[in-house]
Amino acid sequence: MSDSLKNDAATLPLAPPLAPLGINDILQDADALLALMGKESLDVVADLANALTVSAHDAGASDIEEAARNLGRLAAGRGPVALAGAMRALADAISRTERALAA
Repeated sequence: MSDSLKNDAATLPLAPPLAPLGINDILQDADALLALMGKESLDVVADLANALTVSAHDAGASDIEEAARNLGRLAAGRGPVALAGAMRALADAISRTERALAA
C-alpha cells in the first residue's frame, strides 16, 4: 500500500459500532428507545422492542430482555392495545438494571 493511501485511510472517520458493546450501552439505548416508543405507532413500537430484546439478550440484560419481549408481543398484537403497563414494566426493568450496576 502506498504512503498516500495509508495516510488517507488513517484520516477516515471510524463508523460507530452497529450494536451496543455492553450493558451500559444497552441502558442508554433502552432509555432512548422507551422515550421514542411513547410517540410512535404500534408497528414501530413492536420493531423497537424487538431490537431492544435482541440487544439486551446479547448483553446479558435478562430483565430488560423479558420486559422488551413482552412489550413487543403486546404491540404486535391485533386490536386495541394499551401499552402503558408494558412500558412501565420496561422502565422498571431498566431502573433495576441501573441500580444493580451501581451497587
